[in-house]
Amino acid sequence: MKRFLMIPLAAFLTVFSAQAAASRPDGEIVDTLHSAVVTGTRVAMERDRLPAPVSVIGRETIATSDESALMPSLMEQVPGLFVTSRGVTGYGVSAGAAGGISLRGFSAASGRTLVLIDGHPQYQSIYGHAVADEYLSDLAERVEVTRGAASVLYGSNAMGGAINIITRRPDFLGNKVAVKLMGGSYGTWRGSATEQYSNGRFGLTANVAHDRTAGHRENAAFRSTSAMLKASYDFSAAWRLSGDVNVVRAYSENPGTVEKPMFDGTADITRMMSWLSLENHYDKLSGGINLYFNYGKHDINDGYAAGGKPQEYHFFCTDYQGGFNLFQAYRPWTGGTLTAGVDLKLYGGNAYRNPVTEIYADHKHLHEEAVYLLAQQLLGAFTFDAGIRMEHHSLYGVEWIPQAGISWLAGPNTALKLSASKGFRTPNLRELYMYAVANEELLPERAWSYDFTLSQHWLDGKLNAELSVFYTKGSNIIEVTVVDGKRANRNVGSFENSGVELSADWQALPTLKFNANYSYLHMGTVYTGAPVHKAYLSGTWTPGRFSAQLGLMGVNDLYLSTGENAVKSSYLDLKCRLSYRIADWISVFARGENLLNRSYQTLLGFPEPGITVLGGVAINL
Repeated sequence: MKRFLMIPLAAFLTVFSAQAAASRPDGEIVDTLHSAVVTGTRVAMERDRLPAPVSVIGRETIATSDESALMPSLMEQVPGLFVTSRGVTGYGVSAGAAGGISLRGFSAASGRTLVLIDGHPQYQSIYGHAVADEYLSDLAERVEVTRGAASVLYGSNAMGGAINIITRRPDFLGNKVAVKLMGGSYGTWRGSATEQYSNGRFGLTANVAHDRTAGHRENAAFRSTSAMLKASYDFSAAWRLSGDVNVVRAYSENPGTVEKPMFDGTADITRMMSWLSLENHYDKLSGGINLYFNYGKHDINDGYAAGGKPQEYHFFCTDYQGGFNLFQAYRPWTGGTLTAGVDLKLYGGNAYRNPVTEIYADHKHLHEEAVYLLAQQLLGAFTFDAGIRMEHHSLYGVEWIPQAGISWLAGPNTALKLSASKGFRTPNLRELYMYAVANEELLPERAWSYDFTLSQHWLDGKLNAELSVFYTKGSNIIEVTVVDGKRANRNVGSFENSGVELSADWQALPTLKFNANYSYLHMGTVYTGAPVHKAYLSGTWTPGRFSAQLGLMGVNDLYLSTGENAVKSSYLDLKCRLSYRIADWISVFARGENLLNRSYQTLLGFPEPGITVLGGVAINL
């Protein structure tokens, strides 16, 4: 299967080589590696000036994916990022769940890659894992993915990197309504409606969405309903008050593996997040204070196999996470920026099966406090970056987290960047207190990440490429081991990951664009859910009212299990999307996935569906 690394660009050029006569619709922005601006330092900075490697995925790319979940789009666009799946739509939680997010081999299921919404951590507090069904495409204006340790800014759980989802708000005057309806294979239906309004000072974004499928296997149904309301008010050109409430309820069925089918395996999940923010923006000062609160309720029936009995009790848990962050950036002199911040976080929850005899976590809670200082200085073609964070945990005391980096604009179209950053992760409540393997003597995990990045731009920014080489070394990794005949969570030792990541985009013609990325990962200790090779290539052609997009993903040496009899998966996944704009306010579209009808798995025992086709209509008023 390694031949996918030789995917011929000529095949895409053949498909999209028709004459391009029309330009892109007015107001449509083409995101490139050259033009993206990120806020990974709390203060907006040009991508080539930021020492750390960051991927930015814009609204246009997210919207044209037609996915309810955000993660499939990110997996295609970000090198080194992989997400497991088991069906047409939906991920689920607990046994047999998909949605395992891995970045450079660091799993969000174990809390080593952090997912945030508008800079606030979003994960299940007891188990420490991301909840992929909570991260929806309709919410996101853009996504910034920091590849490499990001603990200076975000604290614990950002050892491998951070995925920051920035939610939508109107950037226009007036009112817009968008409705998308689609349906197709395996009884799959998706619908969403978004209202956006702005009068110059007051802005509003509201969204409701529903997603459901019968699934491509027996007992594999999924359905999700979500609602989001975000509002903002500009008191002046310098001050803005904004807030957001988002609720997602997802129901999923676990069909079990093909070798051992399951019955009554269900997960009923409700997640809520909310935040309130007051921001200021002056010439020399900018910052804000943000209050947030997240809550989750999980009702899980672990089901039974053939010949077994239904579960007498469901597993039930609630979790919460709340706090605030305060930061202020000051530009005391030309090219210099100092940013100071304070973070406070309280998290916990409870979990049980039989509420009398099987209480796993009885209203446990922990808290963290941190202060940090970041400094950037532009000196001609150079940018120097340094930061330090002091984190205090209620169990572990003080942890110091430094980072440093430098970027050099070696020419008008060339940037070289070096960075070194420390990441860490505190043990979650499950590892400390739950089940027979619990161990309250665990210590935090730690890692150092080193990156070298080269960015190059040609043809006035129409052709862009970025190459990153990284090395990560970690210690105190928590695993289940046996000592004196007893299984327990323990800090067992060190690990090393290294690799190469490549991204490129090319605006070949006003109506023809190509995107590509590739990642190679070497793991000193092999983990599941992280492929050795991953490549993606897409081409988009937009002649007038018609649009066509082809995307091809290749995965090689994805470990489904480890050990002496390790199982690996390799596959190609070809996707196609066609759309036609009937009028300025309405368009129709159709999309197909796994068009090569390949049989493959990203989760052991859960085969992916074959050819899947969906179609629908999009209305914009």
